[in-house]
Amino acid sequence: MVYEHLATLGGALVRRATDLDNNGGGSDNDDMAQLPGWAVLVFFANFLVFAPVFLYIGYTLSHVYPTLAIIEDPQPPSYAALSLNADEPTADGTHAADESSALTTTSFRRINRLLYSTAGWTSNFRGLGCAVALNFAALFCGSIFSFVLPASLGVLFAALATVQLSAAWTHIIISAPSSQHFWQRLPPFAKTFQATWLPVCAYWAAIQVTRLLPRLLSHAFGLSRWDPRNPTAVPNYSAHAVWQGFVVLVVSVACTILLVIPAQVVLCRVQASLLPPDEDTIVPFDRSFGGVVEPAVVTGKGYVDFLTAWRTFERASWIRLYRLLAKIMLVALAVYAVVMVIVVPEAILMLKTAQPADGN
Repeated sequence: MVYEHLATLGGALVRRATDLDNNGGGSDNDDMAQLPGWAVLVFFANFLVFAPVFLYIGYTLSHVYPTLAIIEDPQPPSYAALSLNADEPTADGTHAADESSALTTTSFRRINRLLYSTAGWTSNFRGLGCAVALNFAALFCGSIFSFVLPASLGVLFAALATVQLSAAWTHIIISAPSSQHFWQRLPPFAKTFQATWLPVCAYWAAIQVTRLLPRLLSHAFGLSRWDPRNPTAVPNYSAHAVWQGFVVLVVSVACTILLVIPAQVVLCRVQASLLPPDEDTIVPFDRSFGGVVEPAVVTGKGYVDFLTAWRTFERASWIRLYRLLAKIMLVALAVYAVVMVIVVPEAILMLKTAQPADGN
């Protein structure tokens, strides 16, 4: 999915560069303006302030928190994960008991407290290096496969080729801190591929349906599409465009809720079942999946299958996950609204103080 965004952006930039070259490189400066010198400082200050915020929302809240929620078991196994602060005295024993009985991923505060007690504030960005490597590997593999396959199939084959990195990222998120680098924690490719190829394909198919179905519905309604290459041209919608657009939006959201998220849950749980037995998790996790999965030394398998990963995710866990995702969405919308409140006046002020560009 990340590769598709990068490939689309790269193609758009290439087409834009070609258009500029065909038009003489955009040498006409009649409609251009020179921003004030302090605009560079404003851009730099915005980057320093907003980049960590966007990283926290786009990575920690959007990926780390949901992964922990998917893995946490409402019915802990016979053993409990050890807390790094277990030896600290507690003033109120009753309060401590209540806190320990509550699921960690029911609130932001509990998740943040867990991560901070695990490895300090940097634990919010655990697995970031592996995620960057995974994205670059998927981009590289996808670009190669796209030479001989359609772009969508190239993404699928890239995801299958990088199953080790994807599983290693999940292991880093859910397990206690390790002195090993992420490339030292890669599970065996053959076993990982055998365990995750079906969930990976299901996740890819869910994303494709979520993208294709709204487009087909929009085309059936005859809705015009905004062309980013001509941003000033506004689509001429019909009188029914409002409710038709709302239907398309509802279908898109429904596909995400009913297809993409469930497929992601199954994939994440299958990846978690590949966690080595000598590594502890930071949230309660039943490795046996209700006694269905036995260790590899007993059965020679050692991972959960697609249907078992789906069936063992209880109704209460679904509710908890969707509530967490709703909270994340509201937080993201609130932060983006605050950013717009700050950035829009800055842009207006810079445009008002801009001077006509020298056409010579």
